[in-house]
Amino acid sequence: MTDQTDEVRRRETAALWYTELQDPDVSPDTWEAFLEWEMDPANARAYHEIESAIGIIDRTSLNNSETKNPGRDRKPVLLALAAAAAAFIIGAATLTLQSPKPGPAPLTYATAIGEQETVTLEDGSVLTLNTNTTLTVSYSKAERLIHLTEGEALFEVEHSDRPFLVEAGGTITRALGTAFNVRADQDTISVILIQGSVRVSPSRTEDSKGKAGAMPAKTLQEGIVLKPGDRLDMKPGADPILSTIDPTMAGKWREGLLQFDNVTLAEAIAEMNRYSTTQLRIDDASLASERISGTFPAGKQEEFVQSLELYLPIQYRRSGQEIHISRTGGETGGP
Repeated sequence: MTDQTDEVRRRETAALWYTELQDPDVSPDTWEAFLEWEMDPANARAYHEIESAIGIIDRTSLNNSETKNPGRDRKPVLLALAAAAAAFIIGAATLTLQSPKPGPAPLTYATAIGEQETVTLEDGSVLTLNTNTTLTVSYSKAERLIHLTEGEALFEVEHSDRPFLVEAGGTITRALGTAFNVRADQDTISVILIQGSVRVSPSRTEDSKGKAGAMPAKTLQEGIVLKPGDRLDMKPGADPILSTIDPTMAGKWREGLLQFDNVTLAEAIAEMNRYSTTQLRIDDASLASERISGTFPAGKQEEFVQSLELYLPIQYRRSGQEIHISRTGGETGGP
């Protein structure tokens, strides 16, 4: 009897946490307190049960009450919904439920090299796909799940009862109503928070082993909460790196511009090559460590090289779909 009572109280607490985390202005301190509570596997299981149950419960009464009373405080309504979910779980434990009907088929969106695409989802959330990006959208009654296979996307999330989750390279980024950018390279996952609050944690899927999110850092075992301007970079087998950037620059690529701030030429070229089928190559290894700063149009490879000529001792030559860069002294620059 004591175990059953503990489970009831645990689910009631999980319902209260669910209500708190729906606040679009939820503070990092609240997230940290929640994460500490969720470290107990039984608590984490109870919270997941609440989320799933809320997806099954009919929200018609919630929507009608908000329509009739648009100015009322939403928190009591959410609390009632969460409490109903806790009661639903307890009652369902004694029933044999029918298998739920399969949800709608996932939708896949993709861009080619140099392309961008903006997609508005059914809940009003907006996804902007950057160059050479593939992602899958799977919406259900329990959650809004995005799987970023490759590339980069900026997510502007509408607030909802359902959590918004982005899986990428062994990580899962959880948001409620916010704006953030996720990039998945071959061995690196980067998350930049522009507005609101998100939590980044290892993916729950088995195939995440060996990927960027499956790292031995204690801080990532239950998640890292980001605040606006935070950038989190993750690589397999290494501790995550948390840095701070200007959040207004995170989505600059949507304007077709790439901004470099004291990066190596090798790093700048690697970024430029993401946006064009014409690839830049460094023939002289000593040039790779030269550092540059500036804003350049994405995909304009020859314009980029011509700009480099103004302050670096370089020359270039075309060869098919490649532009080779070397130090001056020998061949003349230009195509």
